[in-house]
Amino acid sequence: MGNPMKYTPLGTTGVHVSLLALGAMTFGSKNSWKIGGLEQGAVDAMVKRSIDAGVNLFDTADVYDEGEAEKALGHALQPYREQVLIATKVRGKTGAGVNELGLSRHHIQIAVRKSLERLGTSWIDLYQFHGWDPYVPMDESLEAMQDLVERGLVNYPGVSNFSAWQMATIQARAEERGYSRYVSAQMSYSLLNRDIEHEIAPFLKFSRMSLLVWSPLHGGLLTGKYSKDAKPPSGTRMGDRGVFFPFFDPATGWAVVDKVRELAKEQGCTPAQLSLAWLLEKKHIVLLGARSMAQLEEDLGALDVHLKRNQLEDVDALTKPKLQYPGWQIERQSAGRAFPIVEPD
Repeated sequence: MGNPMKYTPLGTTGVHVSLLALGAMTFGSKNSWKIGGLEQGAVDAMVKRSIDAGVNLFDTADVYDEGEAEKALGHALQPYREQVLIATKVRGKTGAGVNELGLSRHHIQIAVRKSLERLGTSWIDLYQFHGWDPYVPMDESLEAMQDLVERGLVNYPGVSNFSAWQMATIQARAEERGYSRYVSAQMSYSLLNRDIEHEIAPFLKFSRMSLLVWSPLHGGLLTGKYSKDAKPPSGTRMGDRGVFFPFFDPATGWAVVDKVRELAKEQGCTPAQLSLAWLLEKKHIVLLGARSMAQLEEDLGALDVHLKRNQLEDVDALTKPKLQYPGWQIERQSAGRAFPIVEPD
């Protein structure tokens, strides 16, 4: 990797984070989700390599490997705690009890205490609701999160896997009450899944929230190592789990993978690097989920890939979604202006 890391503001916080961040879903020796199983030594080495490359944001969740991912990440980050930002999440099922899940005040208070213990820290930089909870009044969840901020346990709140209307609603409620703004949304986004471009991405831009991209390589499909004519090999995420996730449309997905391979060969990089470079050009925060140091090195190499305008257009055209109503009407009305608009500084 020859080019230096680039940084972007985290929402409106004034804090800057690296465009490439490291996700911890592959951390933890239990390997309960069959996607990693990285032991502490491997985690320590991967975290140090990331920091050396300029990464300063590390993302995990309390449900990753039944809490083992938080433990492994916290241990690895101890020497660097004040140099980095730790993000984790709350909502998923963390035990057998009927209340050991969700976004109730009860669960949030217990979950944050346990996350802090596992991470070995006194505060969490970015605490994210890991999905909407339809069974808990939203105001209760917002009040519980605000309490954590006021107690100094959480610096900034965020969300993950929310729809645009859900994010708009919590931002409006937070503003009404004088609560901390929600600064980011962690969403699935890749060349094989661009659904967020319809409603979510425009809302994030409007509300000045950062996008944290999970599964930027669509579960490994965009690495080019899988084929529609062969069973996923063992030792890979899809081979060990026996299912492709995130889901994709095989009628068009495999054709996209073939085209990504072709464009990457022209560019002189790997398919993974090409796919990551496409996201980096959009200035989003991309979460890397490596199973080995070799994968991490390859992903970090995306910083060295600079796509020309025509190459970006070629890659973008592969999967650009058709406008949905009212998107095409909005575009039509915007194009109808008969005079130039000069934006104020």
